[in-house]
Amino acid sequence: MNMHLEPGNNLVIIDDEPLICDFIADVAGSYGFNVRVCCGLPALSGVLEEFEPSLVLLDLNMPGDDGVEVLRYLQSARRETSVMLMSGEGGRVLESALRLGQDLGLNMLGFLEKPIELERLEATLYQNWRGQWLITEEELELALAQGEFVPLFQPRVHRENDNSWRVRDVEALIRWRHPRFGLLTPEHFIPLAEELPLVGDITDRMLQQSLQHARAWIDDHALDLGISINLPRTQLTDPELPDRLLAIAEACNVDPKQVTLEVTERGTMRDPATAAEILTRLRLKRFNVAMDDFGTGYSSLTHLAQLPFSELKIDKSFVAGIETSESDRAIVRSCIALAHSLGLTACAEGVESAATFHLLDRLGCDSMQGFWVSPAVEAPDVPNFAANFRYQRI
Repeated sequence: MNMHLEPGNNLVIIDDEPLICDFIADVAGSYGFNVRVCCGLPALSGVLEEFEPSLVLLDLNMPGDDGVEVLRYLQSARRETSVMLMSGEGGRVLESALRLGQDLGLNMLGFLEKPIELERLEATLYQNWRGQWLITEEELELALAQGEFVPLFQPRVHRENDNSWRVRDVEALIRWRHPRFGLLTPEHFIPLAEELPLVGDITDRMLQQSLQHARAWIDDHALDLGISINLPRTQLTDPELPDRLLAIAEACNVDPKQVTLEVTERGTMRDPATAAEILTRLRLKRFNVAMDDFGTGYSSLTHLAQLPFSELKIDKSFVAGIETSESDRAIVRSCIALAHSLGLTACAEGVESAATFHLLDRLGCDSMQGFWVSPAVEAPDVPNFAANFRYQRI
């Protein structure tokens, strides 16, 4: 009887060239991936009986079953896996195959051109590893000194008085522009950073860069957008935080009323008394404060009542299910009503479809964000998106 390996760090290579398969397998193995190699659909169907891949590297140019047939098979087999194409074909063929994969509902990551470059392969493996990478304090310090931590911005849309929806602010999301592995998301480095003194410097740098962009949007595009930024949980024990953040806002010539600081319940419970003092001082300095990931903690109602929040952000785990789950829909409806009864605004995270957006609109949600609205984008792309997004309820 075969043991079924659940998705984690499982890689399937689909290619008919043994040397390329060996090369990728060796590199992936050194990164901790479990690897299986297939040369076509018959072999793939057998592998999938015991091996659930988290990542598939697929050569488009195989004899017999070509890459497009494999994409259709993965879709029909309902495999929730990420797919990276490999090919020596020109750009148009690859782009067409990528669009087909996306239309089939697969998570298409892009492509690796042959001959495959080691650094590009390593970056792909690094970014798709499902586990904790061993980042060192020295690496974080060097990244901070060299300006490798940067914000991307996810637009949030708000309900207007005429029931239209427009972009009124953006959430700044930290990324590490790693010189070797590309753009890394927070789960690769924030857990360590939160335990180190330099997390305060990273927070300050993120806010400074974000507010500088906000000021530039005003000066260059007459676009006055609010900025939301996440506060690491350990910062809620730092009594100097309110004065530091106010000094940054003033130096950037941005009104603190345009800044929302997002905290999680886990962060406020580290030292509840100190957290309450810091959040109160932030509100007195005219910053907005949002409870992030609402509904995932153990005493959220108590915290909402006792701490000076201005916004409640409904966790995406509930938002994702409102189209099909009556329970999730009831939870989201109750969260919105609770926020309004406490004088707070309600924001839904993780809006991934038009149907979810329309349902949240009918439930009276005040603001929304998620991939259906927009993924996180670079700062230069924000003004154009904000100027062009309009939704009017008919």
